[in-house]
Amino acid sequence: MRLRPLLTLLPLAYPVVAVAWTCDAIPSAGNLDLSSLGGAKEAKKETETPPTRNTARVRLDLCGKLSKEDGVQDEDQCPDGTRACLTLINHKAGASDPDRVTTVIPLWKEDTPDSDVHVAGREGDWTLSVKAPDYAGTPHTFSLVLKCAATDSGPTLESYTGGELKLRWDTPAACANTSGGGGGFGFWGFIKFCFWAAFFILVVYFVFGGLYNHQQYGARGWDLVPHRDFWRELPSLSRDFGGHVVGNVRSSTGRGGYSSLG
Repeated sequence: MRLRPLLTLLPLAYPVVAVAWTCDAIPSAGNLDLSSLGGAKEAKKETETPPTRNTARVRLDLCGKLSKEDGVQDEDQCPDGTRACLTLINHKAGASDPDRVTTVIPLWKEDTPDSDVHVAGREGDWTLSVKAPDYAGTPHTFSLVLKCAATDSGPTLESYTGGELKLRWDTPAACANTSGGGGGFGFWGFIKFCFWAAFFILVVYFVFGGLYNHQQYGARGWDLVPHRDFWRELPSLSRDFGGHVVGNVRSSTGRGGYSSLG
């Protein structure tokens, strides 16, 4: 019996489901925790276009869906299950409808595939990018730059041009990975710290050791290296140590029992 026909039927029996976005442990950013930024937030940007004024308004919830706004018609707000919603409003004083909603775009929905949500950058400077659905035939993207800061500024709308919306958020949540629960910098942060600390100590050791040998003994060339004989013998010492460890491992994993004496 061939397996290939059965394998082709597996996606039909068990459809592939995208992993839901979670704001408290982002794998691509070292399990960055943004749960402190949850809840509905808002950012606005106004542009003067006499005799009118346009307002771009974004509502955002990084950790859940936005709730419906009271007193706003359903057609003037994004559908249920939206995380980021862009609304364009045109203002004209003296008009019968002075604040007219012209555009409503759901930029980030709960069912957005995980492959369309990306977080990249480095500690203290992250960028969240979301591929949004097309609107009126125009591809849209949503990006949020998270910058490390001592205080939280809330999101600010930087631009909306050509279907690309850009926000910025200065916040302590972007400063370090604190998802480990201890408020530190995590396992990999500790490894990185140890590496650079050891590197710095070695540099100081060789620089000051070389200066001491030069001033004290007038050393030149390889004689400047502090404890030169030790570093010269280090490769052979390492080989001997490695051989000793391997020998102990082999002897501890060998078969027990009686050995012949004759």
